Amino acid sequence: MPNNFAKILVVDDNRQVLEQVNHILAEEGFDISFIPKGEFLFQRLDRQDFDLVLLDVNLPGISGYDLLKEIRKHPKYHNLPVIIITGEDEDTTLTKCFDLGAQDYIRKPINHLVLKVRVSSVISASRFHLNQIKNERDEALQARMNMLSSQMNPHFIFNALSSIQEFILSNETDKAIDYVSEFAGLMRQNLENSLVPYITLVEELRFLETYLKLERTRFNNSFDFEIILEIDEFQDIMVPPMIIQPYLENAIIHGLRKVDRMGKLTLSLKEQDDRVHCIITDNGIGRKQAEKNNPKKYKSIAMSNIEARLELLNIDARMKEFKVEIEDLYENDAPAGTIVLLCFPNDLH
Repeated sequence: MPNNFAKILVVDDNRQVLEQVNHILAEEGFDISFIPKGEFLFQRLDRQDFDLVLLDVNLPGISGYDLLKEIRKHPKYHNLPVIIITGEDEDTTLTKCFDLGAQDYIRKPINHLVLKVRVSSVISASRFHLNQIKNERDEALQARMNMLSSQMNPHFIFNALSSIQEFILSNETDKAIDYVSEFAGLMRQNLENSLVPYITLVEELRFLETYLKLERTRFNNSFDFEIILEIDEFQDIMVPPMIIQPYLENAIIHGLRKVDRMGKLTLSLKEQDDRVHCIITDNGIGRKQAEKNNPKKYKSIAMSNIEARLELLNIDARMKEFKVEIEDLYENDAPAGTIVLLCFPNDLH
């Protein structure tokens, strides 16, 4: 990263030193700021991000040593690079600086070349270290998201296999063969999709349609479903795999399965304000009744996974890009189902 993006805060009450440091480092493209007293340090750090602090040992009021101790104890700034400026020439002084956590030191009178080299070296080393930490964090984050995205509810897998067994025992060979074929295809899609952070919306909808067909068959066609796509250039839309399926599963298991009428599940996708709006509507029993029916097990494994994934995706995006809202529907004051609004960016790649 070029020097002109590096911001340095100089803490020194000596005007001659300030002018000298500014003259040397500003010519190298560094952005230099000054404060004359240590008492102002954390106020300034809270207002602006800095890549390095040049800290004089002999400050009025709180000393540079004590200030360095405070920096290293601060949860937000304990990794902030600090170079000590000192007029003392004793080895014990320099040892103390390093023991307190300084990255380097510069003796007065300040040598131009030494100042430039040591400042550049400390900033480069700090950025390299931070980049390594970021890469390791991103890899761990991606591994965690991949693991969660590959996990389908084990109850679905177990029940799907049970359905196959029932078809066979009932001599419904054709149904068993069709179900096995669809189930195997779904598992293959799930495995392939879990290997990448994003898949096309087309691939996701293909996966969801297969899943919904299997669930409808498993529940003896007690519900119907519809997928409505209202996005013009949907071929360019990318989505995280298994981001929608848990909400469909939740609607089926906790809503539609318990209803005493023909179930209806609708998945509608729209594009608005550079975001994809995924709307899932069911005419099931609603969340309150579902919780009453099974208060201890109401939250499924799939829903727990998706909550963790959304949190990780928002951390990865550095902002709250992934958002979900769930509301109960009522008709004549009676529960009439649930609506889920899931929003995410339309420019994921």
